[in-house]
Amino acid sequence: MNRLNKMLVLILLFIVNFTFSQNKIETYKDSVKSLLYNNPSKAKYYCHKLLKYAKTNDLVVEEAKSYCFLADLSGALTQKDSAFYYFDKAIQKAGAIDNEKLEMVFKINKANYLFNEFDFQEALTLYEECVTLSKKLNDVGAYNYISIKRGSIAYELERYQEALKIYKENLNKEGFSNVSKLDIKLGLVKTYINLNKQDSAYVFIKSGIQESQKNHLKEHEIHFLSQLGLIYIDKKDFVNAKLTFDKALNIAQKIESNNLITETNIRISKLYSLQKDYDKAIMLLKSILSTEQTSKIPTENLSEIYYLLAENYKFIENFSESNYYYGQFIEKSKKIGEKRIEAVDHLHKIDISESKEREKTQEHQKWILLGSTTFLILLFIGYYMKRRKEGIQNQVKFEELLLKIKDFEHQNPKTADESQQKHTLAGDDEITEPDLLEEESETEFIPSNIVTINTTSNDDLIAEDESIADHNGSDIEEPTGSNFIIKDETRVEILDKLIKLEEKRLFLRQDFTLHNVAKRLKTNTAYLSKIVNSELDKNFSSYVNELRINYIIIELKNNAKLRSYSINAIAEEIGYKSPESFTKYFKVATGISPSIYIKKINQMKESENK
Repeated sequence: MNRLNKMLVLILLFIVNFTFSQNKIETYKDSVKSLLYNNPSKAKYYCHKLLKYAKTNDLVVEEAKSYCFLADLSGALTQKDSAFYYFDKAIQKAGAIDNEKLEMVFKINKANYLFNEFDFQEALTLYEECVTLSKKLNDVGAYNYISIKRGSIAYELERYQEALKIYKENLNKEGFSNVSKLDIKLGLVKTYINLNKQDSAYVFIKSGIQESQKNHLKEHEIHFLSQLGLIYIDKKDFVNAKLTFDKALNIAQKIESNNLITETNIRISKLYSLQKDYDKAIMLLKSILSTEQTSKIPTENLSEIYYLLAENYKFIENFSESNYYYGQFIEKSKKIGEKRIEAVDHLHKIDISESKEREKTQEHQKWILLGSTTFLILLFIGYYMKRRKEGIQNQVKFEELLLKIKDFEHQNPKTADESQQKHTLAGDDEITEPDLLEEESETEFIPSNIVTINTTSNDDLIAEDESIADHNGSDIEEPTGSNFIIKDETRVEILDKLIKLEEKRLFLRQDFTLHNVAKRLKTNTAYLSKIVNSELDKNFSSYVNELRINYIIIELKNNAKLRSYSINAIAEEIGYKSPESFTKYFKVATGISPSIYIKKINQMKESENK
């Protein structure tokens, strides 16, 4: 009986000890999590107690997790060297106990930290290692999460098409948490906005806000509202932009998120600047600096604040303040993405000799400061001169283009009058466009060769650039070889028919491809290509692009309504599927971008009306 009692006591002691240990660990963990964002220094104190307890009781897994906690907290306290040290300790511990799952989690955390520090190359390297581990462990959730982060890196590197592809691939995948799903949607929103596709972004903003509210994810709701505010700004709807930012700010204040409060106030200050309320913008930016310790403001936000202050002071012609904040902006910008090394100052009593040495050092630092100030001033002057030079070059190109347009309008007065009277966008009148291969009777003007485009691209470049798939083909037999001869009467006949297509403005259609045009002219692509090359001294791609660009140059000059549309809408109207292609060919032809051309035309019209 005594023996049985002893065994029961031992078992009871074991259970009590185990329960006590688990409770103590959970208590430490709860303390760390509750203090993580509000008081990271105190959270770090409890984390060290957790680490000590784990080491004393030989709890290796908890020890490894404690190192990872310490790494995250060191990052929050901008103690980068400590953060890297603890991350590496956590990864080593996980490797020592052969726990690959834990090792992968720690590596993902470290990669996330590198990403936030703008060290994208190192982050990618770690993410790739984690991809290998996730495949080995068959961890689909980790694999998909890493895929999202790679999309975020592509976005930060301004590789928006690549980011868009990654986000779209992950959008409808199963197994994501609510937070990850919202991260994907937020990535899509930001990418679409940078690709000038606000309508697509708005769809995800609307659903993102609803899901954020449903799942009580306030931080995500703030991010989606901020992006919505940016869309309103793009549409010049400043009233709704302010209301949206105020709503986001109100939520940020309720959850006491200082970083989000700062970010939202920065966006509001940008809005004030756009409304030319420079004093209000300056006051708000300075209030951010006065209410927050600058050391607590993320370097990226601090850099942006200094830049905006410099710009606003420049607008009110306070150049001394502007130069000061430009200097602060440049200094902070250099620190983004760089490693910070903590410097520990050892205080010693200073005797006479040390005082003299210190005076020498201060004198040396004074010269360094003077040199740095001079460098910053020269840098600013260089930047200003570069912008001024670009402005002058754009003005010269614009005036050269205007002279060409005037020559054209002088030679074709009827064409210029007709251009001013008609609407170009499909939204003005409901018109059903016929197929390129059907007959049309309406005759329009032929754009003169105001500008020319010389490319080395193949004749089917239009189809490639605009992703136009030609499913019609041609029933005309293609000649074999390259040294075939075209009869003069055939050559003249094809050229006449081609001119008629120009008169009908069919080159504004997206299906105006080499194959479709050849079929319309009842010839083959080889004949058409050779005739365009020999008679017009250009390939088919250059021929079509010249027609389109020459047409839109005249239209933009004479049609105020057309100038109010987005570059994307204008590009689609004249046959391009992407605004990038339109902008590229416009700039090759004129030397300036379509947006600059529209801006200068508007300025010219305003000046004429005064």
